[in-house]
Amino acid sequence: MKNFKNTSFILGFTLLFFVYHFPEFFQNFWIMAIFKIGFLILAYFVVKFQQLDGYKSYGLGFDNGWLKNFSFGIITGLLFFAFSVFISYFLGYEKILGYESLSVVIQKLPMILLMTFVPSLAEDILTRGYLYAHLKFLKPSIWILVSSIIYVLNHIWRLNEGISVLSYLFFLGLVLAISIIITKSLWLTFGVHWGANIAFECNKSFINTIPLCNNNEPLWILAITWLFLFLILAIKFSKQYKNKNLTD
Repeated sequence: MKNFKNTSFILGFTLLFFVYHFPEFFQNFWIMAIFKIGFLILAYFVVKFQQLDGYKSYGLGFDNGWLKNFSFGIITGLLFFAFSVFISYFLGYEKILGYESLSVVIQKLPMILLMTFVPSLAEDILTRGYLYAHLKFLKPSIWILVSSIIYVLNHIWRLNEGISVLSYLFFLGLVLAISIIITKSLWLTFGVHWGANIAFECNKSFINTIPLCNNNEPLWILAITWLFLFLILAIKFSKQYKNKNLTD
């Protein structure tokens, strides 16, 4: 029985990983859209086959507080990413040349929201929700580390872009993983991830800039920003864990 569960876990993850990354070989919008949406459908049936409780197994149940966690996550992701960008501008690592008009923002924003929503949710299910469904027996610190490493490795096309990229991905992975441990839900994680991706795409699409540095300083600032948020969440989890032990 244990071997069956292990085999099912590995095969399920492999299937989801393949479907998630398959459209990246084509760089076609419709293939990307079909497979990303298809991933969300497949993810439901994978855990149902494994005799788990559908999306709720991934931490996506509609329990009390889910909307609060989701909304707070979006705001947090937007603000922390925007803060890192502001610091880069303030320190002179990037220069703003201009902004897109309000009409352009209104025209492009709905597509940005849609194009970041589905991939963010799909990646959260793959690198965190699936692990949450199957590996709850791990110690929280081990689970967070495993999830963060898998999150970094999931960016298979960016692994050769240098230590600055790997650092910010790893620290963001820590933030997104500990958010699940704190809330026992994927909603806060998804909110932070989606909010950060929205901020990234808006910054890229609506603000015209030129870099004024040679050593990836903006990426290092982003990495430090995520590390700072992780430390805040780690302190919250430490207090939560201590209070739980006192009441047990």
